[in-house]
Amino acid sequence: AKLKEETDDVRRVRAVQRRGREKAAVPLVCIVGYTNAGKSTLLNALTGAGVHAVGRLFDTLDPTTKSLVTPDGMQVLVSDTVGFIRKLPHHLVNAFRATLEEVTYADVLVHVIDVSNPGWQEQADVVEKLVADLGAGGVPHITVFNKVDLVPDAELPRRAGAVYCSALHGQGLDELMRSMVSCLAAGHRRVSFVLPYNRASLLDELYREANVKRADYVEDGISIETVVD
Repeated sequence: AKLKEETDDVRRVRAVQRRGREKAAVPLVCIVGYTNAGKSTLLNALTGAGVHAVGRLFDTLDPTTKSLVTPDGMQVLVSDTVGFIRKLPHHLVNAFRATLEEVTYADVLVHVIDVSNPGWQEQADVVEKLVADLGAGGVPHITVFNKVDLVPDAELPRRAGAVYCSALHGQGLDELMRSMVSCLAAGHRRVSFVLPYNRASLLDELYREANVKRADYVEDGISIETVVD
C-alpha cells in the first residue's frame, strides 16, 4: 500500500511536469536500458545531474529529469528510467508504470546497452520488447553501446547509426549529442510568419500548443517566430 501511494504520487507529479513541458514545447529525451547499463551515469555525463549511480535493481524509482542545452541552442529535457529486467512480472510492470510510462511521451529514446556484458543482445531484446509493450515502439530511438572502454575495438558490434561511448569517461558524448539533435530536428520546425489581425485568435492556440519565441505587432499583423512539431 505504501509503494502504491508513492507511485501514485510520482504519477501525479510527473503528469503536472508533463503538462508544463508540453505547454512550453520542450522536447523530452528518455534514457532506457537494462538494469546496470549505465543510464544514470550517462545522464550525469550529459547534464551534470549528480545522480547517485549504483547497480542495484530498481534503484531509480522516481526518474531524474534534467535540462540540457544542445550546441545549436535547443533546450531539451533528459530523463532516466527504472532499469528493465528479463521476465518482469506484469504486476511489477503495473507497479512501475508511473515511471515507465514516461517513455510513451518521449520525443526520442536513448537505448543504453552495456556492451561489456556477454548477454547484451538478450538484454537489448528485453528492453525493446518492454518499450513496445508500453506503447512506445514507434518513438524514434538512438542505440548507444556503452562501456566501450571495457571491450576491444575488434569485438564491438557494428550497427548503422549506433553511438559508441563510455559514459564514465565521457567518450562518444559529442556524437551522441549530434544524434539527439538530428532526431529532434526531424520532429520540430522553427517557423516565422505574419498572422493577420483577423486571425489573431490563433495566437492563444500557438502559445498553448507551440513554443513561441517572438510575437511582434507590425502593420500587416503579428510577426511570429515559433517552434512547432
